[in-house]
Amino acid sequence: MTTKKNIIIAIMALSFQGAFSQFKTTIPLNKDVTTGKLKNGLTYYILHNEEPKDRASFYFVQNVGAILEDDNQNGLAHFLEHMAFNGTEHFKGKGIIKMLEKNGVTFGKDINAYTAQDETVYNISTVPVTNEKLIDSTLWVLHDWSGSLSLTNEEIDAERGVIREEWRTRRTSDFRLKMQTDPILYKGSKYSKRDVIGDLNIINNFKYPELRNYYKKWYRPDLQAVIIVGDIDVKAMEQKVKAIFSGIPLAKKAAPRTYFEIPKHDELYFGTASDKEASSTEITLQYVLDEPLVKDSLLTRKNVMNSFYTSILNNRYKELILKNQSAALGLQTYFQPISRLNTSFNISASAKKGKTLEAFEDAYTEAERLKRFGIAQAELDRTKKLFISSYDDFISNKDKVDNDSWSEKLTNYFLKAKPFLSAEEDYKLIVGIIKNITLEEINAYIKTIQKPTNQVVLVTGSDQDKVNFPTKDAVVQVMKKVENKTLEPYTKKENNQPLIAKELKPASIKKTFEVPGISAAKGYTLENGANVIVLSTTYSQDQVVLTAFSKGGKSLIKTEDLASAEIATTMARSSGLGNFDNIALKEKMTGKVAQSAPFIGENTQGFQGSSNKADFETMLQLLYLSFETPRFDPNIFGILKEQYKNRLENIKKDNGNTFKDSVDLANSNYNPRTFIFDEKFLENINLQKAESIYKDRFKNASDFTFVFVGNIPEGALEIIQKYIGNLKSNPAVKETFADHNIGPKKGKTVVHFNRPMEVAKSTVYLNLTGKTEYSKENAMTMYIIGELLSKRFLQTIREEEGGSYGVNVGGNLEIIPKPSFSLALTFDCNPDKQEKLMQIVWKEINDLKSNPVNANDLEDIKKALLKNREESLKTNAFWATTLYNYSLNQIPFSTDEEYKSLISKINQKTIQQFSKHVLDSSSSVEVIMSPEIQSGK
Repeated sequence: MTTKKNIIIAIMALSFQGAFSQFKTTIPLNKDVTTGKLKNGLTYYILHNEEPKDRASFYFVQNVGAILEDDNQNGLAHFLEHMAFNGTEHFKGKGIIKMLEKNGVTFGKDINAYTAQDETVYNISTVPVTNEKLIDSTLWVLHDWSGSLSLTNEEIDAERGVIREEWRTRRTSDFRLKMQTDPILYKGSKYSKRDVIGDLNIINNFKYPELRNYYKKWYRPDLQAVIIVGDIDVKAMEQKVKAIFSGIPLAKKAAPRTYFEIPKHDELYFGTASDKEASSTEITLQYVLDEPLVKDSLLTRKNVMNSFYTSILNNRYKELILKNQSAALGLQTYFQPISRLNTSFNISASAKKGKTLEAFEDAYTEAERLKRFGIAQAELDRTKKLFISSYDDFISNKDKVDNDSWSEKLTNYFLKAKPFLSAEEDYKLIVGIIKNITLEEINAYIKTIQKPTNQVVLVTGSDQDKVNFPTKDAVVQVMKKVENKTLEPYTKKENNQPLIAKELKPASIKKTFEVPGISAAKGYTLENGANVIVLSTTYSQDQVVLTAFSKGGKSLIKTEDLASAEIATTMARSSGLGNFDNIALKEKMTGKVAQSAPFIGENTQGFQGSSNKADFETMLQLLYLSFETPRFDPNIFGILKEQYKNRLENIKKDNGNTFKDSVDLANSNYNPRTFIFDEKFLENINLQKAESIYKDRFKNASDFTFVFVGNIPEGALEIIQKYIGNLKSNPAVKETFADHNIGPKKGKTVVHFNRPMEVAKSTVYLNLTGKTEYSKENAMTMYIIGELLSKRFLQTIREEEGGSYGVNVGGNLEIIPKPSFSLALTFDCNPDKQEKLMQIVWKEINDLKSNPVNANDLEDIKKALLKNREESLKTNAFWATTLYNYSLNQIPFSTDEEYKSLISKINQKTIQQFSKHVLDSSSSVEVIMSPEIQSGK
């Protein structure tokens, strides 16, 4: 499924980037979409879709973003997006969020927005459509966003603090590197001066009219679209849209929506950027390309070939890396949009220590080889097979494309003239193109991709590595050297053996069993003792989900071998299976929609897999080989060690990693079994031990339960008997996990430390944990406590104090290795406010046990839980998790009535009682990382 989605996204993303007023498509809009333009210029698109059932998504799309800001408005487009949730004509204050959350539509999950350089997009998703009043209210929210924001002085000032903290949180190493490279990539363009979040000095000091002026100038119906996709009556919805939105006035003197170019250049632009927290050295060659004005089937054909080209070159890159003969740790090629009017074709290398130029030469050489000699017929055939298989899978599951996916595609139709086809039309167009592409055509096209103009080379890495950065002249010389040197055509030996050569006969079924509460689930114990549960569903059109597990995991590994256990499944997944190495296995799987991946967790080991109906047997074959003939390739191990070694070079200056390690150590009371990625870990990993651990964890099928959920194909049970029934086993041996009593010390653990930082920021973590009895009610109550605190912190820490962009809170109740609760939170903030914010945190936590929680907040959370349950019931993932929890932890399935009863029992009194019980018995871990010099920035 993932490969299929990526392929389709890659083709479509390449196909149609552009601006709606300048660009057009000759490909007709999907006839199922009802569309129109009101007299005021507002465009609407309405589409009936039933995934999920009884839900609709509402998108409000602005064809304006940060690029339209004047210099004294830098950051105000994004600021305005925040203000859309802080009061409008019909929804005062936080009225939008309050209204929606009362109906189970939650802020962050269902209600969100983003601002980019060229657009601002708002969405309200999974809105229940059976509530007519809610539908009307949601439309009025979109109406108010168009031109009726309150923008009061008080709300503007309150939001300045939130934006400041978002600015602080987003100043990561990658962001800081981008700020250094954008002036080179976008030289001479306004894009070099607009990072969306903006200038902090402007955010802090702009005058109120400046924000209102931007709003009045650019938020107007002729630049806006309303998109509604869901389980709705389209004609009735269209009438509502006309009635509600037609009255929005259009300004008489509307400013033209201008588009900004990246100036052309014959000279190769070159730039470097460094940051002390950068984790790797990257060198990227970018070819800046214009987007064609007309989006037609010829352009679609070109972009299918682009996708073929990058797929094949990336496969060659992967082969080069896996031979461990490259100066690069990773190589890749890809197309990406870099502005509304431009895309870039990129060739990129992640370099080994001190070998940046050599890594670039490896990347450029393979691109030159492909350009000079073209692709081989076998490569083209394999790629066609892969892409057609992906589209076959897409068309099989077309009815399960969700509302948000279609809404996002319609957003791109409005903004970028990207054609919007029905699934059937899309399949017919793309697959028709794929089948008709010839070897001669694509090889001729490949020669046109790399051009000698509009080239940009960017080198990024850590401060300590910048002494090894190549110069512009050195890079240019390498390019000339490669272009002029003798190269051999690419050759490849094919492995045409079957996945499994030996004949397997279905094993008998020893007994059957039932799953309490789920009558459709059928249980089987096979002759070798393996337990199998099969649940046939129709929630997807063509999907089977596999979950397999047994108890033990890393808990049964000696402390001194834990490092090797950490890499065991990584090695197994990367080395191939049976008679096929990594590359040969990938080629063998071309056109197959099947995967099965092993894992070794703390207390369990097992597999996660999926397939379509046609490739169900292939998924079982992969599972069988993972048990019986895994591979552990020394070459892969060498690559892994080199990658780890390069990562360790820079990790000491990575503040995020240091913070994570501090949290993990404090939570385990510095137990030696705590995983820390450091020199000791690198010294202790051993290929032979990793292989031994893997084989020990996957040696006894009788200790495993295999769960299959989805569109189970006819004859599936016999296939299961054939492959799972022939796995090695020892029914006399049953393992369980070992409890090492890992946890924080009793009482309080406080870890405060300072680190050098580019941007002053305190990062806070707090965890309250302890033992308690497990029950469904306790687990639900613990989750609700986390959600209640999230709501309170949104109000107090984010909105009232402007102290943090957001506080992440989670309440959880675990069963394994023993029943225990955890209430954990984390946030970034201004160091000057950290102490005050922690006082607020503790006050809100202590209030849980001393005061009744807000009744409205509790009711909103309960409604969201019921709404989410209703949606989840119609997914294979829900049922796979339910059967897993029953099999592993003996947690029985809750019927709808039981679930509603469970929710209804939880009230202010039970929350307060449980809060007092867990908080009074808890130990706490507090970790705070602050800057060495607190600038209060």
